[in-house]
Formats: sequence, C-alpha cells, structure tokens
Amino acid sequence: MKALAYDAFGSADVLHFADLPTPKPAPGEVLVAMRATSLNLIDARVRSGMMGPLVRKRFPKIPCADVAGTVAALGDGVDGLRIGDAVFGAVNPFAGGALAEYAAVPARQLAIKPPDLSFEQAACLPIAGLAALQALRDLGRVSAGSEVLIHGASGPVGLFAVQLAKHFGGRVTAVAGTPGIAAVRAAGADEAVDYRLQGGLDFPRAFDVIVNASGALPFAKAKRFLRRDGRLIEPSPTIPLFIGSKLANLVRTRQHLALAVAPKRDDLETVASLAVQGRVATTIAWHFAFSEAKVALEALDRGGTVGKLVVGIA
Repeated sequence: MKALAYDAFGSADVLHFADLPTPKPAPGEVLVAMRATSLNLIDARVRSGMMGPLVRKRFPKIPCADVAGTVAALGDGVDGLRIGDAVFGAVNPFAGGALAEYAAVPARQLAIKPPDLSFEQAACLPIAGLAALQALRDLGRVSAGSEVLIHGASGPVGLFAVQLAKHFGGRVTAVAGTPGIAAVRAAGADEAVDYRLQGGLDFPRAFDVIVNASGALPFAKAKRFLRRDGRLIEPSPTIPLFIGSKLANLVRTRQHLALAVAPKRDDLETVASLAVQGRVATTIAWHFAFSEAKVALEALDRGGTVGKLVVGIA
C-alpha cells in the first residue's frame, strides 16, 4: 500500500511517500480502506519526537490518527461491523498509521459513519471532537451556568469546545487571533476576545473551566482567571505537563488537569449524533489530496489555521 511515512523523528522534512505492507487486522481489529484523515497537534508532536517514551522507536512510522473509510477486513472476534461498512474513529495517536491507503484499527475505536456526514466531515471528529467532549464533560463537568473560557478557540479542538460548552449550557468566552474571531462567534461564543488586539488577557469575571486548546496559556497565568475551585484543562498535554500537574494538584485548590483522549465507540457516536443534528459543525479550513499530504503536515506545523486540515485518501 502507499503511505506517507518517516524513518526518523524530526520536522516535516523527514516525511516521504513509501510502499509498505498492508497491515493485517489482529484479533479485535478492523482493516479500514481509508477515505480521509484529518490532522491534529498530537500528530506533529509524535513525529517531532517530543512525546518521548510514549512513542515506540520502531520505524518506518505513518503519521496521523483520525480514520474515516470502509471496512475491508475483520480480525477474529469482531462483532457489530461488516465488510463494506462506512466507519470512522481513531488509531492510537502515539502509534499513528492513518495517512495510508489502509489502517488497522481496534473495533472498539470505530463507529458507523452516519450517511449524513461525508468521510471528510467524519474524519474531523475523532481526536479533536473527543478531546473537546471529554475535556468539558468528564474533566470540566460543564453544566448550565458554567463560566467557560476557551483559549485557542479557532483551532481544531477549540471550535468543537466552543460548541460543546454551549451544548452543555455554559457561558463561553472564546480567545482567538484576528482570523478566527468570526469563526468562534459563528460557533456560538457569548464573547469573542482577539488576543492580538489586547495588551494582555484580562476578564471581568472568573471562570469555572478554562480549556487551553492552544497549549499557550500556562497555569501561572490562567489561575488568575480561575475561581477558587476552577479547572484548567489541557486537551493536548506534553509529558512533563502531564506528570507535573498531577503532583502539583495535590497541594492546590485550582486544578490543572491533563487529558488523555480515549477514542471509544460511545463517544464517537455522541459527537456524530450532535454533528448530524447540527449542534456541532465541522469547520474544514483546507482539503488536501493524498499526494499533498506532506504539504498538509507542513501547514499543521506552521499553525494558525482556523478549523481542521483534511487529507482525502481515496
């Protein structure tokens, strides 16, 4: 099969197309004939080598985690899916494997794609959509009346977080750069703040939950805007942050929480249902052909994109 691959950690310069063996689904896995994938911050972090011991050093590696396609083969013990089914989900983001013609995926990390969603739309939902859902629902426990700040609100996770926070009944303040202000307002933010036009972040209220979707809001700054029992949530934490925040939380009331996204069928079905209902929209910034996949990952490295970068594979 054709795949975008890399043989050493580094910048997007290490990426190249290669002919690699088509994976065989292990027991409990499904072989997906890929139709589309989308890009996430974790993809760049894994490829750069910054995720350390969470990533095996065996090469070649195939980047990306979001999966959308059709079932090509079933491993032993897989129930509820049939060959030809249209599915979406995610592989382990620390292993990757989605930027290829085929990907082997644990069946529990796949759901049936609703017919009302295209493969490109479905590919946007798994990592970013689940990060927003699990951050707000499970770690933030956002409910009616919660004051929520989304920092980096026009990025892949941020736009989902704005919409889901509103869905859960929160009052949402969204921080974004100038190009993203219109998008966060369209997503339903009660207040949109352009960080580029403001000398420094300052707010007239404290927040119950802050989602650091940009990864650029340190706890030392965020705690000034948190209520005494408030929570700063990191949907894309680094390893030092993941470990350090757990230790520091033992001695403080304002909590710094790191999310490890868990792709699972129930949550995939939840975000897909909300998308079909129009409660959550997928904002696709750029569509790339498979032949342009390296260009797409270079764009991911540059950052600043409003919405998702999507690569069509077939």
